[in-house]
Amino acid sequence: MTGVRLEPLGSDEARRWDELLAPYASRQLFHRQVWLDYLAATRGAEIHKWSIEAGDRRRGYFCGGIVRKGPFRILGSPLRGWGTNFMGPAMDDDEPIDQLGLLGALDAVSRQERLAMIELESPLLQPSALSARSYEDDPGRTFLVSLVPFDPDATFERIHSKKRNQIRKAVKSGLTVEDTDDPAVADEFYDRFQDLMRHKGLVPPYPREYPRALFRCLKPAGLLFSLRVRDASGRVLANGLFPHDDRAVYFWGGASWQDGRELNPNDYLQWSVIRLACERGLHVYNMCGPGRFKAGFGGDLVDIHRWHKCYSRAARWARRGYQVCFNAGLRLRARWTRLGGMAEERV
Repeated sequence: MTGVRLEPLGSDEARRWDELLAPYASRQLFHRQVWLDYLAATRGAEIHKWSIEAGDRRRGYFCGGIVRKGPFRILGSPLRGWGTNFMGPAMDDDEPIDQLGLLGALDAVSRQERLAMIELESPLLQPSALSARSYEDDPGRTFLVSLVPFDPDATFERIHSKKRNQIRKAVKSGLTVEDTDDPAVADEFYDRFQDLMRHKGLVPPYPREYPRALFRCLKPAGLLFSLRVRDASGRVLANGLFPHDDRAVYFWGGASWQDGRELNPNDYLQWSVIRLACERGLHVYNMCGPGRFKAGFGGDLVDIHRWHKCYSRAARWARRGYQVCFNAGLRLRARWTRLGGMAEERV
């Protein structure tokens, strides 16, 4: 018996969630109540919060969202597709906790909640402990750009020379940027994103309400850069949405019109968020994925790991089948949209 257990928080403590987590250095943007509200609003996640107890001592907290896919109840902390980089536990770091015991406590939660699967991504959880508890790894990669707090000029010099020249060209062409409080920026972004997907023969994998909810939940809390890039005439060429806390900023989404690409609005958009983050004293920009475009901004390509555990063979097969069906559905929607456009042209 390890003595580690997860105890559901009562309603009074659950309402003080941000206050309870404030002392923990491992707390991330994605643990905050406004982010949990965003997940509840967009993914239909039923948010659960627990304290981590070891013996007679409270060692931290754990949160996640439970969703139903068909007959299966799934706990995500976070779940793939939530646009959430990590979650998992927020714990003391002065004394290591028994991680096998912590994951065993999650197994107990799965029995209590009748879960079919748990999915986790957290820098605190050790791969050896996760593997020992039968979690499977879904590896990925992302670019992390190290920022020089309060010194954007020093950070600019770390960007590859070709990108620096493109950014200088954008400035000379009269491009400007604003961090706007206008809720319309969410629809502006989605219009450009939809246009980008259409040119690739695809459709957006999420609805317009997602960026609207992101703005609605995070902007009033001061946790979102919502950027517009304009040309010299004032026309909006590009938009970007970048959630952040007081340590890191994340690339949630960015897009531009096809017209105006020769002015490098996407390069200028990325430099703008890097500059804003430096001015705020942030330390890192997580570009949330790999890619040739992202490689030019001076980041390091690092490995990331998302872990999942299925509690039945049926859940394992359903998980694989869901991803195949989801991707096929996007392709069918894109084909239907193209056919609809062709029919309108004929009319």
